[in-house]
Amino acid sequence: MKSRAWFAGTAAVLALMGLVAACAPTAPGGGIAPVNWSFKGTSVTVNDSQDEIRLFGACIAIPSCEDEPYLLNIGFRVKIGVPGSASAFVVNPRTDAPENIGAGQTVNVLGTAAESKTTFNGVQPMDVLDLANPVNKLEVVGTYVWSSEEDTIGNGLAAGSVAGALEDALNATLAQQTLSSIDANTIVNLILGNIGGIFAIVAQNIPTLGLGDDVLGGGMYIGIGARGTLGSAIDAVLASTMFPNVAIPIVDLPPDITGGGFYTMTGSKSFSQTFTGGGGQHTWNMASGPA
Repeated sequence: MKSRAWFAGTAAVLALMGLVAACAPTAPGGGIAPVNWSFKGTSVTVNDSQDEIRLFGACIAIPSCEDEPYLLNIGFRVKIGVPGSASAFVVNPRTDAPENIGAGQTVNVLGTAAESKTTFNGVQPMDVLDLANPVNKLEVVGTYVWSSEEDTIGNGLAAGSVAGALEDALNATLAQQTLSSIDANTIVNLILGNIGGIFAIVAQNIPTLGLGDDVLGGGMYIGIGARGTLGSAIDAVLASTMFPNVAIPIVDLPPDITGGGFYTMTGSKSFSQTFTGGGGQHTWNMASGPA
C-alpha cells in the first residue's frame, strides 16, 4: 500500500487537537450524535441459473430451471479497544427470495424484504477531534454476505453458529486492540491486519454444518464509523485499498470471501459483486447508507 505524504502534514494539527481534547467533555460518547446505518442488496442478476438442468434444450430440473436468489447476511459490530463490545446477528430473507428468475434476468429488490437490510443502530461516527478524546472509541460494523439460492432446507441455523463464532473472534481481536495514532492509514491497516486472525478463529470454532440451500460465494463489507475530516481521509486511503480474499479451509460453509469493500459514514456508497459457485452465477448490487 503506497504511502501518502500529505497525511504526514496532519501531525501538527493532531497535536493541537490533543491539547483541545484535554479540555473536552469526558462523558461517554463525547456528545456525538448517533446515526443509524445500513447495508443492503438493491438488485440481483442471474447470469447463469444454479438450478438449470437441461436435456436436448428441455428443462429437466425439478421444480424448474430458474433460481430464487437471496442474500443471507451476518451483521457484526465492535468497538476497537473495548473488550466484550462485539455482537453479531443474522438477517435471513430466504422466504422472501424473488421467485423463478431465469438466466439473464435482473430483479430490483430495493424496498422489499429481499434486500436483506442489515441495520446498525446508534453508531457514533468519529472525527479527528472526537478520537483525540480517549473516552471515545472507533466502531467498526460489517456484513458477511452469503449469495444464496433457495432450495429445500435453509442455512439459518448454520449462519447462527457462524455469527456466534464471529462475535467471539471480534472480541478476541479488534476489541482488544488499541489505536496507536489518529491516522487514516493506521486505522485501515489495523482493521486489515486483523481480518486474517478473525477468520482463523472462526474456522477453528465452527461446527460441521449440514447441507442446505446452495451458497454461490461470500463477500465481506466493512464500515468504519468515521465522519468529517477523518472520514474523508479514510475514504482516500480506501480508494486504493483492495479487499483481501479470505479462504476458509476444509468447509464449503461458511463460504470463502471472494470480494468485498469498505465504507465510512461520510455518505452512501454502492457495491457490486459477482458470485460464482455451485454451478451458477449471480451478480448482486448492494449499498451502504443511512438507515
